[in-house]
Amino acid sequence: MLLVVVGCSDQKTGSSSTSGSNESTKPAHAGRAPSDIRVEPGTIERKPRPWVLTTPESAVRSYLDWSSYAYRIGQSEVAYPTMSTYEQVRVDSYVQYNLEKFQLIDQKLESITFGKASVTGSGAVLPAKEKWTYRYVSIKTAGKTLSGPHSANYDVTYTLIKNPKATSSWVVDSVRAKAVGEVQ
Repeated sequence: MLLVVVGCSDQKTGSSSTSGSNESTKPAHAGRAPSDIRVEPGTIERKPRPWVLTTPESAVRSYLDWSSYAYRIGQSEVAYPTMSTYEQVRVDSYVQYNLEKFQLIDQKLESITFGKASVTGSGAVLPAKEKWTYRYVSIKTAGKTLSGPHSANYDVTYTLIKNPKATSSWVVDSVRAKAVGEVQ
């Protein structure tokens, strides 16, 4: 299942070191996953732009950028500032699922079209249509494609809430995605 989707000084990106042509990272929750994750050189340093959480649309874009980065490096906590604790559990579960399969997902949002947001008080619902490309890569051999490239289209509904720590910003609370066509 392809799941959609931070720069701030309190991000945790794990430690990284160069080992030949591979970068190794150790996830914060190493007890539940393989301890060494090999990613292509420079992947960890290629972080998305700092998140912007001022509108539901900008919060969703930040969530997608940072959750995709988290999936690519196998560390869900780097995307936490873009989501509620409820959504953190889902994103962490997907990272763990892939790590248990000794793979990461390298996904790219090709396009997104937002529908009209419905904002009521401290909540919002935002529909979107998305097109993605993705591939599964090995955590043992940096950059080795295990499957893909694939593409997928989704009709998505994002539920957002005002960030309890900063009420002038939004975070993704849940994602309902319906595949349009086949997903691998």
